[in-house]
This record gives sequence, structure tokens and C-alpha cells, in this order.
Amino acid sequence: MAQTLAAFALFALLCHNVSAQSTYAPYSRFGLGHLQSGASVAQMGMGQMGAAWTDRSHLNTVNPAAAAFLTRTTFSGGFHIRSERISEGDSTAQGELGGLTQIAFALKRAGGKSAFSFGLQPRSQSGYDVSQVLTDDVADEYEIRYSGSGGLTQAHAGYARRWESMAWRKFADDQGVVTDSVRIIMSGTGFGARFEQVFGGMVKARTIDIANPIFVDTRVQTNDVHRNAGFTMGLVREQLVSASFDKDRKLVKSALLRLGAVARLGRGHTTERSTRWASWQTLSTGPLEVDSVHATEETFSMRLPLELMLGIEWEENARSGARWRLGGEWRQARWSTVDGDLLDPGVSWVDDQGISLGMSLTPRGLDDARNMWQRSTYNVGYRSQSGYLLINQGGIASTTWSAGWSIPMLGSRSGSSLNTAVMWNTTSTGGEVGGLTEDGLGFMVGFSLHPFFKNQWLVPRRYD
Repeated sequence: MAQTLAAFALFALLCHNVSAQSTYAPYSRFGLGHLQSGASVAQMGMGQMGAAWTDRSHLNTVNPAAAAFLTRTTFSGGFHIRSERISEGDSTAQGELGGLTQIAFALKRAGGKSAFSFGLQPRSQSGYDVSQVLTDDVADEYEIRYSGSGGLTQAHAGYARRWESMAWRKFADDQGVVTDSVRIIMSGTGFGARFEQVFGGMVKARTIDIANPIFVDTRVQTNDVHRNAGFTMGLVREQLVSASFDKDRKLVKSALLRLGAVARLGRGHTTERSTRWASWQTLSTGPLEVDSVHATEETFSMRLPLELMLGIEWEENARSGARWRLGGEWRQARWSTVDGDLLDPGVSWVDDQGISLGMSLTPRGLDDARNMWQRSTYNVGYRSQSGYLLINQGGIASTTWSAGWSIPMLGSRSGSSLNTAVMWNTTSTGGEVGGLTEDGLGFMVGFSLHPFFKNQWLVPRRYD
């Protein structure tokens, strides 16, 4: 019991850090901020795939059905460090930041078919500070600055269940007489459902700083408080395509095909917005608020769209102990059906779609590997996304290349591992701001623990 309480204490300690600002993206100013995939560090190297990606030792935090394929209770968490470079024409700006990626648990008894999962992860992020200098016949030169921070956090709790089909593999001698048989798992079907509560807020400010001291500067600050609740459904089908046995009836080679689907059901979203206009005067000691001109409060309600993901993955286990995995994923969300009253002028919702591709290699199994390099798993991935927001008639588009490395922890026979990933991404949009480009380089470190207290969670025992 003390070990479980310690885990929950760690969970509570880290919760308040999940929504911390972790982007400088100028596009996070609009809509609900920069939306996140919700993938764990182990999935990042595989193009952030989540629909059909399952692993016996790593928790899939995108598809709630994947938790049923874990071998035992699993903790997943991590953090990231990121450098972002914003460029427009000859002007550039660069900054570094970091934060937690997510915190997630899956409670599952070894050998069981059901799993309970819960956790926290960023749903969106907002962080920007951009400005432009203009001239006017009356006020001469003035600067308009846009700044903001915040983001949305998703708390979730779900249940997953797996069903298996068995078959007997018969072995015959040279005369065709059956001498032995082995029962093997031919397929597994997992279904999961997850309740999600999204909450958080974003603070936005627009300041007009006039160089001529005769004029009073103006600042408009907007505080948005967001919330919604709904369900995500997931399905995974795993099919044994081929299997080979040695003379001792031991499985030495196999091939698996996985199909997966995730449906994030549409849900009502509420935004409470308070806006305040104020006059400022720049003095030698700094800016000073002169007068609060006007304040308003509004409530926006909209229906978020259904988000659908479909994926496929092929796994090949070679006789030498090597394991290859190759997969792809397609995603779509019809944001064009959402009411646009919340958005700024010149911004509108547009349908969002994207694909992911990923490949991984484990040179040797844990029992056959001679060193750390053979025990490790190496990943490469690609992800593209376009849509969600249309800014000045240009849709946001991003591409991400990734590479990952998963290292089993020495002394652990349960599959606990240290996971790392490196990501390179580029985001831009067409239209009038087509020259504004965001380039990012991120490094992520995460842990998959089963569990981290002597691997003894949910294991029955007798005490004298």
C-alpha cells in the first residue's frame, strides 16, 4: 500500500506542471492554441502514431484500447527540452524552453485481460511574443505587440479489455502421425473507452506603443477560460499471420498484423472570455496604467468535431531474435463545421488531416542480446499535418521528422526502459503571412516503469 501511495503522491506533485508553457509558436495565438497529439515519448520516434501502435511494455497514450495489451502495471512519463526559431524574411528570433510531456498510469494485473488507465497530458499550448513597427500620418511611428501564454490540459480515465482466440498447432512425425500439439494465440481484439476532461486558460495581450509621447498607449488584454468533457473510443485488432517452430516446439519466428482505430467523439466546448481595454503612459520608470477604458465579458459555446484516426502496423520477429515494426496512420477532423464566433477577424476553422509513418528495429531479444546496443530499440518516423486553422486564407501546415531510442533498464526483467526521442519540425502557412516560418528542434526523455518499486505492484503474496 505504501508503494502505491508513493506513486500517487508523485502523480499529484507533477500535475500542476503539465500545462506549463512549452512553445513560442506564433500560430498558437489563434483558436485553441497549438494542438498536441498526446503521444508518449516511446511513440514520438515512430511519427507519434497511436491508432495501431501497441507494445507489451510501453503505454500507448493515444488509443485507450492499447492498455489491454500491456503485460502488467505501467507508469509512463517524461519531459522535453526544445529550441524554436521563428523567421520572417531577414528577421529571426530564437528561444529555448521545456516542460513535462505527460503523466500516465495503467493498472493491470500480470496475465489479466483488463486494464484501467488514467493521467494528465497537454491538449494544447499557447506561447508567443511578436511585434511589428508601423507608421501613421498622425501618430508617426508606433509598434503593435502581440503576446500570450497558457494552454489546455486533459485529464483522462479509461478502461480497456482484450479478447483472444486460440488454436492448436499440431506436429507430426515423418509418417504423418501427430505426436504433439501446442496451443497458440491466433488473434487479440482490444476495445477501450476513456473519459476526458479538458480545462485551462490562455492570456492574450495586444499593445499599441506610440513613439510620440503626446499620445497615450493602449493595451487590450483577453483572458479565456476553456473547458469541455467527452469520450474517446479505441479499437485494436492483432492477428498472427505466420509462425514457425523449432524441433523443440519453441516459437522462433512470427509475423503479426495490427489494425487500429481511434474516435475522439465530438463534444461541447465552452469559453468564458473577459476583455479589458486600458490606457498606458510610458515614463522613465516604465509603463504606467493611466485609465481602464472598457471591459467586457462573453461566453462562447461551440461543438468540437469528431476526430478520427485509422492505423496499420506490421511486426516481423526473425529467427535471429530481431524484431522489425513498420506502420502508417491517417487522421482527419472536420473543423470547418465548428462555429467561428470565437476566432479573430481573418481566421477561420478548416478541416484538419494528416498522416504518420514509422519504423523500428530491435536487433536482439532481451535474453539473446550480448550488450546494450543489441537490447535497444531504434525508431524513425515522419508526421505531416495540415489544416485546423485558416489564417488570411492560408492553412497551417507542419512536417516533423523524428528518431527514437529505447533502452531496457539493467536489472529489470519486466521491460522497464528509458526512452528518448529527437524531433525536427517546420510549421508555416500560406496567405499574407506566408513568410513566417517556425523551425523547432526538440529532445525528449521518458520512462516506462513496471513498476519502479521492485516490480511488485498488484502481485499477490502471503506474509507470515
